[in-house]
Amino acid sequence: MALSRRTGARFQASIWPGFVDAMTGLLLVLMFVLTIFMVVQFVLRETISGQEVELNDLAGEVAALAQALGLEERRGNQLDARVNALNATLNEARDQANVQANVIATLTAERDTQAQKLAEAGNQITAFEAQVAGLLAQRED
Repeated sequence: MALSRRTGARFQASIWPGFVDAMTGLLLVLMFVLTIFMVVQFVLRETISGQEVELNDLAGEVAALAQALGLEERRGNQLDARVNALNATLNEARDQANVQANVIATLTAERDTQAQKLAEAGNQITAFEAQVAGLLAQRED
């Protein structure tokens, strides 16, 4: 009986160092896992922060490009309006030139008619002068 008590006492005395070693190992593994988790957490936070900064920069760039596009569209619309106004002015000038060309053609035709009438009147005057000269010559004879 004394022997059985002794072995049981030895068994009880020798379990605590193994338990402490197991708990220490478990604690070390837990600390290692927590350390790895903290490092991964830090890296992910930095990555996300960097992405947020990049997204903000890209959003600013997109806003600037949108504003530039809006300005260019407005400028394009203004230029289109100006081209339309200039085309209207050009069409008015062409119409006016056509009207003036018609007036010139009419006046030229009228001038030619008047010149022809003047030539005919000159011929008649010459004929009358010749007739008057003939009559004067007959009268003197």
